[in-house]
Amino acid sequence: MARWLILCAIALSGCGVLDEAGPAAPKPPDPAVYGPSKAVKPADPTLTATRMVEPPPAVGRALDDGAIGVVDLSGTVGIEPPSLDTAEDLTLSGVHWTSWGAGGAAGAGTLRILTCQPTCASSGTKDVPARIELSGVKSCSGRRYFSRGRVLIDPADAASEPVTYLRAPC
Repeated sequence: MARWLILCAIALSGCGVLDEAGPAAPKPPDPAVYGPSKAVKPADPTLTATRMVEPPPAVGRALDDGAIGVVDLSGTVGIEPPSLDTAEDLTLSGVHWTSWGAGGAAGAGTLRILTCQPTCASSGTKDVPARIELSGVKSCSGRRYFSRGRVLIDPADAASEPVTYLRAPC
């Protein structure tokens, strides 16, 4: 009797294939519920110009005389400034500039970065050596400003290069 039940169970279970085509392919998700059937390239983010704080009179006169300025994330205008806020959570300080002109600017200083241990929200900070490069001179209301900035650090100090939001004010 037990042998007969086992044989019936094996016969009824089959081998899993109903026909030569095999099992039906799973139905794709409904795009009306789960989004488009094909990936759509997102639009490039729009970068807005930095809101500029009125520069000190000496800086304003130098800009009017043709000097090139830089506007940091806080809107502070400077010419070879000793510090820059390059992102919401990044400040480059103690900057010593080795070049500054229409072809670009270069300098080095100390960047304060989040350690993100155990999380970025609850982490501390550390100071690391960094280089800064400014480029792309742009004229705004008769004054010239660098329109791009790049901060470079040793790869051992962070998983990736820090993002910088230095932009011309127009």
